[in-house]
Amino acid sequence: MKSTESIRTGWIAERLHSYRGRSISGLIATSALAALATLCLFHFSLIATSAPVSTTNMQTITRAINILEEKGFHREAFLLKHTATFRSTDHWLNRVIFNENAYAATNFPFQIITVYPDFYTKTIDDTERAMVLLHEAQHLQRANEAEAYAYVWRNRGRLGWTQLPYGTTASYITIEELTRENAPELFTCTSKVWNDCTETLQARR
Repeated sequence: MKSTESIRTGWIAERLHSYRGRSISGLIATSALAALATLCLFHFSLIATSAPVSTTNMQTITRAINILEEKGFHREAFLLKHTATFRSTDHWLNRVIFNENAYAATNFPFQIITVYPDFYTKTIDDTERAMVLLHEAQHLQRANEAEAYAYVWRNRGRLGWTQLPYGTTASYITIEELTRENAPELFTCTSKVWNDCTETLQARR
């Protein structure tokens, strides 16, 4: 039979093991809550230091999202409708980083999209605005600039934003130039018009 001392020692060891297990679990839970609180405070600071989109401009954004949905970009439309927060001015973080995109900027993982005046004035219609949001929706999914430009360029036919109706617009020219810079691999097909591997127009011989 076990002695009283050995029973007591075993009981203490068992209690210490249980306490340590709870301590580790508690530490993990506390750390997770602290990280979540920090993330929420950071997100709140971004919202608090930027201005909301006006009702009229939000209607324009909604029309562009609806076009994406109609064209079959259901994932992007869902993310834009249900996870993104649209702002009209830069928050403090955007003010300290350089944004090349004149139309909009997205902050992942905070899902904040800042929409600049060119989104409304430089684009000629809601299809071009849908193109801009298609780009930003890629950032909502963690894509970098090269991936976002490449995705939009590969899918511009599906969207209806193609060379014939839009090739001379300021937005088309700008985005093509930026796509060539960010995704040069799409412009290596010498047998295609303008070396564009995604172009469906036939080159004149």
